[in-house]
Amino acid sequence: MRMNAVEQKVCTLLLVESNGSDVELFLRTLEQDLPRYEDEQVEIVINATAEGALRRLREQPIHLVITGLRLPDMTGIQLMDRIHDAEHRIPVLVTGCMDTLDGIVEAMRHGAFDYLVKPYERVTAVPRIHRAMRMSEILLSSVPIPQPRQPQPFNDIVCVSPAMRTVTGLIDAVAKVSATALIVGETGTGKELIAKAIHERSDERTGPFQVIDCTMFAEGTVESELFGHVRGAFTGAIADKRGLIESGSQGTVFLDEIGDIPLALQAKLLRVLEEGEVRAVGSTHPKKVHTRFIAATNQDLAEKVQKGEFRKDLYYRLNVMVIRVPALRDRKEDIPVLARYFINKYANDFGKPVPELHPSAVTELIAHPWPGNVRELRNVIERAVMLSQGHQHIDAQVIVSILQGVTKDPWVSGEYLLLPYSQAKEKILEEFNRRYISFKLANNQGNVTRAAVEAGLPRPYFHEIMRRYRRAA
Repeated sequence: MRMNAVEQKVCTLLLVESNGSDVELFLRTLEQDLPRYEDEQVEIVINATAEGALRRLREQPIHLVITGLRLPDMTGIQLMDRIHDAEHRIPVLVTGCMDTLDGIVEAMRHGAFDYLVKPYERVTAVPRIHRAMRMSEILLSSVPIPQPRQPQPFNDIVCVSPAMRTVTGLIDAVAKVSATALIVGETGTGKELIAKAIHERSDERTGPFQVIDCTMFAEGTVESELFGHVRGAFTGAIADKRGLIESGSQGTVFLDEIGDIPLALQAKLLRVLEEGEVRAVGSTHPKKVHTRFIAATNQDLAEKVQKGEFRKDLYYRLNVMVIRVPALRDRKEDIPVLARYFINKYANDFGKPVPELHPSAVTELIAHPWPGNVRELRNVIERAVMLSQGHQHIDAQVIVSILQGVTKDPWVSGEYLLLPYSQAKEKILEEFNRRYISFKLANNQGNVTRAAVEAGLPRPYFHEIMRRYRRAA
């Protein structure tokens, strides 16, 4: 390929493929389109073996690697691991036939950026490669993430730990491209905050941030809520209604707990993600939506795929850019910083002087396993500030009493007896719900589905109580 201008950038794509027919198919399908990537010229180089590819990586700058899963000297996954060990900023795409889908899933688990299915189709392969080229440009031009001692300047994401600094670095990287992102983490780790941070740093920040909780819809209404309906589509549809996805057009749609979306609707959601179109229930005319999609889950979607509970193609489409949020117990250095952040927040909310956090309290906080993650820490500090008097320290005794559930409360003190009936009832009900939900979540390691089963409640109803009384951290 020739350069058209001296200032034109060159992106070198390394194809690792031992089958000559597949190489020819790749070039015939894609070579005519790839050079039209913005102002960048694409140079394609080819190696038939993994060792040859590794030598080439040492000898010349490579921006993107596309590798087959089956190579003569090692597997594509082993090659990818070797590449990432040497230079983790080079995106790797894997290729395979329909009979190697399990291998593709495994490659995605090992950190593959994306995948291509043979035989290659220009309409799907070219955008995927362009997206990877864009990510390569961002990653290879970026400087190492700094190691600040103070919390990162995010609105509500407070951290000093290396694990969370990695997350904030990914937020900035993901925000610069319009790719679908998947946020994975336990309940209470702050997945919605991360999605909102991506939105606020993206080109879509002037548009709406539409949150769709996939657990909240009654059975039979999900399709209408997501995609909308036209008048007369079903009994009770007396007027046209926009769906939540269409309402998020020109902005960001956050699909919370995507693992709970009904299997029957996953194909329709995949079409929205792939084609950027929604079709309302009862309508024959699709509508275009220009939306960034971010999904989140506390479940293992790959495992759900194996069980037949989640579509493979939708999983692959969501798994373009993954942000894994560590549990609070795995980033204990963030606990004192978060605690002080919440102390300042709630002291301001309650109009109280800011109490000091005694070192003995910090010791207790760090020792706690935090099954409810940041959300649980937030609730503990909220109660500690609520109970504080003047500039009194929050010490170990206060924290231990709250964690053990024996702190002075309406039941113990009888203070509710001094309130009007309606206020007393509301106070007791709120305290009951907080305690009950906290206990069930803690007893099930933060897993909402198992907690709901143990409580004998439908998951959407349990989730609604949880969101109301344990506001997301």
